[in-house]
Amino acid sequence: MQPGATPLLKADGLILRPLSQRDAGGLGLEPAVTESLLAEAQRGSALLWLLAPNPRQPGFGWIGLRGLDGLHRRASLDGLVQPDQRRQGHMLAAARRVLDYGFQDLRLHRIGARLDPENAAGQALLARLGFQAEGRLRGYRSGADGGPRDVLLFSRLASDAAP
Repeated sequence: MQPGATPLLKADGLILRPLSQRDAGGLGLEPAVTESLLAEAQRGSALLWLLAPNPRQPGFGWIGLRGLDGLHRRASLDGLVQPDQRRQGHMLAAARRVLDYGFQDLRLHRIGARLDPENAAGQALLARLGFQAEGRLRGYRSGADGGPRDVLLFSRLASDAAP
């Protein structure tokens, strides 16, 4: 697995182009989040894409393969769509394309995902993409209020039947 530069991808009327600092700022991401994401990409441990209707228009979300691990051929799917663009199939289309890229082009064996237990839409999306629930990490991260939050784990293997 050699991720290299983030390629331009197309997915059902969307353009997935490499995420830039300017793009991330336009998505309303907190500066610390943007810095962390782009640092991962610069180190080669993440491939990050902006979701946009065409190459010249601003984006309305991002998707990525993070925690790229060539030795174990795994990564984690992550992303976000702006609220006014949710429930329109954009993330489903983008995720299908990114999963194909991960399994076919990067030859990953496993792609995981972590979600907040209250994110029912995200859980439904992962189910449609063929992910299986694996468990719960109790008190895994800090919530917006600073208190501990659980995280649900999901995964899909290259050998799993495509949904």
